[in-house]
Amino acid sequence: MNIGKGTGLLISLLVIALSGFILLLTGIWYAVIVAGLIGGLLVRKGYAVSVLSSFVGGLVSVGILLLTLPTTYLMPTMDEVASISGIGVTLLLALMFIITGLLALSGSLIGTFFVYAIGGGRANPPR
Repeated sequence: MNIGKGTGLLISLLVIALSGFILLLTGIWYAVIVAGLIGGLLVRKGYAVSVLSSFVGGLVSVGILLLTLPTTYLMPTMDEVASISGIGVTLLLALMFIITGLLALSGSLIGTFFVYAIGGGRANPPR
């Protein structure tokens, strides 16, 4: 199927956000790399689409996770972790978003690299 870059970006963003959310529910944060890898392998639109969709997809997956968590336990837990680590709660929250986005980005870049390596330098394999 021949899809445009905008559609590929949206599909990749949705795939990464939903698979990242599901993998974040396991409690293993670095599993988000797999979500980026899935998005990079499924949507073959090059590095620009891969970078943008994976980072934003990682941010969206953390946002969905924070929206679904019970808020009565979230802030006391964040306060405890922030006091142990010696940083503020807002900085800890920002680090959660940034690190998850970067993990999804790294997985997507690995997937896109494999696509380019297998495809002989092209994002789409020859027909």
